[in-house]
Amino acid sequence: MTEPAADRDPAQHLMLWADIRRQPDGTQRHTPIPLDAAAAQFAAMIEAGRTAELRLDPEDPDDAVAFSRNRGRVIATLLAELSLRLAPGQGAGAVRSDGSMSELAAAIARHLRGGTGY
Repeated sequence: MTEPAADRDPAQHLMLWADIRRQPDGTQRHTPIPLDAAAAQFAAMIEAGRTAELRLDPEDPDDAVAFSRNRGRVIATLLAELSLRLAPGQGAGAVRSDGSMSELAAAIARHLRGGTGY
């Protein structure tokens, strides 16, 4: 489920969520989350979950790759964000960022393919 628009620019912000903070008057303020900041947060989540990760048999290239709940949450979030951006009629346009989100997604894909990468 997506949050209200919060003046989001899909070229620079997550479409899936906004940072929601309660204001002193009791209202909520929705602040867009920059893609680069989200990528840094996702990388930190993966790093925090690394201790739970292991490759079941590093000598067997066809063995399963185990990953942490944190990595799973990041993957689920990236897929949900992608589904919003690819929805018919969505005008997300070209992304303006430092590329850290796409680099993170590519590294996660490498990890899932072969147990290497981020």
